[in-house]
Amino acid sequence: MKKLLVLVLGLTAATTTYAQQLNVPKNKQFEFTTRNTQHGTFTSDEQFTYAFRSLGKNASGNTVFDCKLVKAIIKDRKGDKTILHTDSIYNTSLNSTGVLFPIAMLNNPFTVVVDPKGKVISVDGVLSSLKTAIRPWSLTPEIEKQLLENADKGFTSTMQGLFFLLPEKSLAISPQWQNKDSGTKFKLGSKNAKSIIFNASKTDTSGYSLQGKYAIDPLTGLIQHSQTDMKYGKIDDGLPAKFSGGVRSSQKISADITKPQLDTAWTNMAVKLSYWSTAIKNNLGYDSVKVQSAFEAYDQRYSKDRYYMLSKLGMVQQMRSKNSYQKYDSLLLLTPNKYLEGTHHLFNKLGEALYNEGPASAYDVSKYVYKEESFYDWLQNSMSQSFLPYDDRPNPSAGKAYELLKLFMNDKDSIYQQKANSLFLWVMAEREKKNTPLLIKNAAEFIKMSDVQMQSGNGGRYALLLHSILVKAEVRAEADSLLSHTIKKLEKYTADTKNPRRYADQNILAYAWYLKYQSALSKDSLQALQYLAKAADYSPKGNNEKAHISFYDRTFLKSKESYRQEYIDKLLSSGNEKQALKLIAVDINANPENLPEMQKIYKNRFPGKDFKYFFIQDVMASWNAAPDFKLKNIDGKEHTLADYKNKWLILDFWGTWCGPCKEELPSVNKFYTELAAGKHGDNNFLSIACNDQENKVKSFIAQNKYSIPVAMSDNKVERDYKITGYPSKILISPEGKMMNVQFGKDWKAILKQLNTIYSMN
Repeated sequence: MKKLLVLVLGLTAATTTYAQQLNVPKNKQFEFTTRNTQHGTFTSDEQFTYAFRSLGKNASGNTVFDCKLVKAIIKDRKGDKTILHTDSIYNTSLNSTGVLFPIAMLNNPFTVVVDPKGKVISVDGVLSSLKTAIRPWSLTPEIEKQLLENADKGFTSTMQGLFFLLPEKSLAISPQWQNKDSGTKFKLGSKNAKSIIFNASKTDTSGYSLQGKYAIDPLTGLIQHSQTDMKYGKIDDGLPAKFSGGVRSSQKISADITKPQLDTAWTNMAVKLSYWSTAIKNNLGYDSVKVQSAFEAYDQRYSKDRYYMLSKLGMVQQMRSKNSYQKYDSLLLLTPNKYLEGTHHLFNKLGEALYNEGPASAYDVSKYVYKEESFYDWLQNSMSQSFLPYDDRPNPSAGKAYELLKLFMNDKDSIYQQKANSLFLWVMAEREKKNTPLLIKNAAEFIKMSDVQMQSGNGGRYALLLHSILVKAEVRAEADSLLSHTIKKLEKYTADTKNPRRYADQNILAYAWYLKYQSALSKDSLQALQYLAKAADYSPKGNNEKAHISFYDRTFLKSKESYRQEYIDKLLSSGNEKQALKLIAVDINANPENLPEMQKIYKNRFPGKDFKYFFIQDVMASWNAAPDFKLKNIDGKEHTLADYKNKWLILDFWGTWCGPCKEELPSVNKFYTELAAGKHGDNNFLSIACNDQENKVKSFIAQNKYSIPVAMSDNKVERDYKITGYPSKILISPEGKMMNVQFGKDWKAILKQLNTIYSMN
């Protein structure tokens, strides 16, 4: 019994001793696989496998490892799509710079030196390997700098995360301890001859917390497997942190040796053609000579490679050469549909296939996209126009479009039918306008149509088009019934705040009530005025109630965006000035480009009243206060909202990555130059570059010789100002209240009119 006790005590001492120092035999090979999953405000999912081989101990007693990155798996921010898997490198997506480092370092050796307690002393060879790998890529200077800085400063901590920092004191004496640098507390959990378990924890007053569990090999001191769960806290001033959520991490060791499949030629081609490289670009964009040279170099080898074909399509589409559109369309038709899946090119190919190859070809393309939102957009905004007259003549594309529509309707998948049925019912009626039984039958189909079918196929638009056909065919009872039923449906959809198309439905609803008004005008003028009031009320009250698809709805229906002005005229004619003034204020805010017309109406009707007073008290009353900001100019100057008080301020939100932004910048710069010369009144202007890099913005402004003042976004200002698209213009009044000018509206003319109003005595 005494011998057995001595043996047990000896085993305990041995495991305790071994577990407290790194003791990896020379030539031992192993792999660490780590996975970090970020959740909350931002999401990410990254997995890396590193292969290690011990080279033994150096003169200082530290263990030297030969190391390579042998596998990387990175998912997109949503976590549902893999953008890099080094075992299938040809499916890589280069839309993120996050894939560049693992691609460059894959299977490239570097050295890691670790002391007996598990502390990483040095990591050597990463920068030299990285520089060699990226040299052929011709990365933009800012991206290359970013990669090298991250490798130089951050990779040591990455390696440290793979090794457990062992305690200084013996576990037999002190089974718990605290890391001096991180503040994390560790406690011995359980132990046996195969594994020693340590529990880790940390909390602080900000709400930050970390819980972890590590299994350590008692012989080598290496992590066998681990799991940690970290949650973000709040920033120091007690306000909610910018990031919420946390990170779950895991690690495991394996004796397997991964041999990565490398294709350096492919990766070099892929990066050179990516956004991050200057290999085929000049200062203004793609260089046509370099692009053509790249095509000649790569076409034969990569003509069946998805990445290459998509990159080629993107380059040709962005080129501004004489025949670029024709080249793009031709290349699009030659590209297999499966390559285009998940890209905007597939949407473009639908039309090209229909009009150049026929309905059957377009139907094949649609199989890859019919479940997507882009298919709804194409069907409602593009293909449907084939059934509209062309220069007062039948549209030559109508026949092909009709055959395709029939293919959709005959497909076994109900999704096709849901999206195409409303359009099909109208097209049938349009083709047989004199077939009264068919018109009545189709009207009945709309009336019994489910909400899913109605909303999936933009039923409101086509029901009102059929209503018009019924009226002209003098089938009045069915027309009235269809109109009333459609209004009831559209009111339901407009009231549904979860309906993503509620404002498009609302715009159609406004027209439906206007049709009611027109129908009742000759019979009951009082009732008709109530219908017109409904049409005015459902007209957009601001930019947030204006939907992109409504432009197409109005093209088909020959309707108007707003019926408010017509109702204002009726109110003024009937002497209801108080209600008319309220609607004038609403209309100015909804359509500031109509300001001169509304001002004219006001002056004619109220010649003795001050329009400036009305504008400030009634129109601007609904404007929100402009949020404060503190931003730095690309030249280092600081800007705050207070710097521009007592004057009109134009804020221009843009980015060098934004095509429409770059297209309008020459005009914007001209405006600023004239403003600085005193040609546009005593106003202020500030542009804010968003989702961009300062070096890139500086270079872009310098290359184009622009003089506009540019501040860099703090990633907060665009959220505070509720910017949903780029470019966006915000006009801020001298009183500090703001108005968002819808894209496409003449913001310069609106500013001029506002200055005119403010100059009134």
